[in-house]
Amino acid sequence: MNERERLLCVLNKQRPDRIPWFADLSYLYHSLEKRDMLIDRYIGDEGYLEFHKDLGAGICFYAPCLWKTEYTNGVEYIESTEENVRICMYKTPMGEIRSVEKYMQGSFSWAYTKHFVEDINDLRIMLYVFENTRYSNNYEEFDSIDAFWDGSGIPAALTPVSAAPLQKLLTRWAGIEAAVNIYMDDMQEFDHILRRMEETEDDVFDIICKSDASYVEFAENLSSEITGKDLVMNYNMPYYIKRTRQIHEAGKFAGIHIDGTLRSCLPLLERCGFDVAEAVTPYPAGDLKLHELREAAGKDIVIWGGLPGVIFTDRFSENDFLRYLNEVLETFSNDPGFVLGVADQVPPDGSISRVKAVREYVDSVCLI
Repeated sequence: MNERERLLCVLNKQRPDRIPWFADLSYLYHSLEKRDMLIDRYIGDEGYLEFHKDLGAGICFYAPCLWKTEYTNGVEYIESTEENVRICMYKTPMGEIRSVEKYMQGSFSWAYTKHFVEDINDLRIMLYVFENTRYSNNYEEFDSIDAFWDGSGIPAALTPVSAAPLQKLLTRWAGIEAAVNIYMDDMQEFDHILRRMEETEDDVFDIICKSDASYVEFAENLSSEITGKDLVMNYNMPYYIKRTRQIHEAGKFAGIHIDGTLRSCLPLLERCGFDVAEAVTPYPAGDLKLHELREAAGKDIVIWGGLPGVIFTDRFSENDFLRYLNEVLETFSNDPGFVLGVADQVPPDGSISRVKAVREYVDSVCLI
């Protein structure tokens, strides 16, 4: 079996010849690119695939988006970057909102220094932007990568980042502090705006459902210490149930990216209709130990993850890395609903040799 076949076996409640192994190597790849450390063999779409092949990991992230966007009724989007500072602005008849991000060279990542939404008026403008965004399909690019990756993996069709309106605010548009302050200051309007936002991406999900993608991932960045049980049940769960039902009716599998603490939210995901909990991050990075994951998640949902990104760094000795890898595989050796993955990415200081070692170890001990 190849890695695509193994994953589809697990999603279809069948047993593959061995545990599937997928790793999100995009962060490591980006850092090597920034440091001019990529050999010619790894440059471009072909190189990105070869990078995964040489390191022995199945590829799932990131394929081209399934849709394109344009703006109407006076909405204008402007983006500029200068000296490692990126400014994104929406101009609308209701006013302007903008975000500012700074590129952190030490971590090869962008950090918000200002979010789009800081008060209730900004939230109203955000709603106007969403209500006046139009979508069209981008199937050709996605399907091209799907065919190109072939048996090496399966492209995840991502929903908007994030899909649920509350998660949009927490992870991208407002940040935790501002979102909580707006919620506490005017719960009624906060609730009203979020409910209206839920309908603004119906066209996106129509595009996703009509595509040839077999696996859809909700890029929610869910973490229990940020989005607690009550907020998930009040805001996210009804929305997830609606969207996962659409996806299932279209004959597709639905997964959710849960890459933080797990104790409060992981047990809710089956009830939300998800087939997969992806990027499941156990102790010591998360708050549940390996042997607690299946009981917390439920018996039917696929657990995808298990290897915290930190274990690929020198914070763990080589012996500790191998010991942890062995513990993961022993814990899930008889669990047909498990996909071995990095939770959630191999970091820039991760060891390429350790990524390769996972493939060798899986092939030697992981027949199920």
